[in-house]
Amino acid sequence: MTIKLNYISKLKYLLFVLFAVLFSCEDDVREVYLYKKGTIEASSTNTTIKGGETVTFTDSSTKVRAIKWTFQGGSPGASIEPVVEVKYTKAGTFTATLEITHVDNTVQKKTFTVEVEAPPTPPLVIPADALKIYSENPDFTKTAPVLNWVSSNQFVIKEVATEGYENAYRNFSLPATPPATEAKWAMAILQFVNFTDISSYTYINMAVRTTSTGKIRFRMKDATNTGYVEFDATSNLYGLKRDGSWNMVKIPIADYKKQNPALDLTKIKDILVLRSVDPEDVRALNNYSFDFDHIYLSK
Repeated sequence: MTIKLNYISKLKYLLFVLFAVLFSCEDDVREVYLYKKGTIEASSTNTTIKGGETVTFTDSSTKVRAIKWTFQGGSPGASIEPVVEVKYTKAGTFTATLEITHVDNTVQKKTFTVEVEAPPTPPLVIPADALKIYSENPDFTKTAPVLNWVSSNQFVIKEVATEGYENAYRNFSLPATPPATEAKWAMAILQFVNFTDISSYTYINMAVRTTSTGKIRFRMKDATNTGYVEFDATSNLYGLKRDGSWNMVKIPIADYKKQNPALDLTKIKDILVLRSVDPEDVRALNNYSFDFDHIYLSK
């Protein structure tokens, strides 16, 4: 009789423990989620454009720790922003690459192909009474005396064979990494070999291409006196835009005289002097580059 009672007591105890465990676990139930890896997602507004147009790239990836864009042939050439507007000025086929580092340190890449058509060639301006200064256009009827291109300080002057306003053109640019000892200013000169009378002309015209944000002066000089016009990056003065396309610039010669009445237009030596503007330090500017073509005087 005693044995049976002990057995029943033990059985009741076990049942009690079982129920206690079951009911105590009910409140501790947790949902379990499997880890999802990050994804790379990106889009572009257009990948077939004309030179001078822009493409906007947008990153919408998940679980991102770091973003890195690289844009071949574009400006800017790289970015770490999720949304980037990139300008393409030259024709060609280029790649745009997004590299994503996820929070788990895995890396994914996505590449876009951008097709850039050459911008339409601007119409050539060919006045019958023009005085050619620098041009490959065979329709000019008068040719200026012999000229020289002179790098006076820091500017590197080179002739580029293609993609000019006509074909070849002259490029004025600073070295990519000027030595720290170089001066903060830059200048280059297009000069007549002999003094030249330009007093019968009204305008100096030229095709200019640049994206530079630096201030710049176009100067003229006789034997001793200098007159100039000054351009900033936003005014589009005389038609000079900083959009990376060829633009015809037309400057009244009288404006050089207005700046310096002593300038003698009957004895011009330097017809175009490219000069940076103090106190701006050209060593801090990474896009101080100007292309010139189709320079002439007109009535």
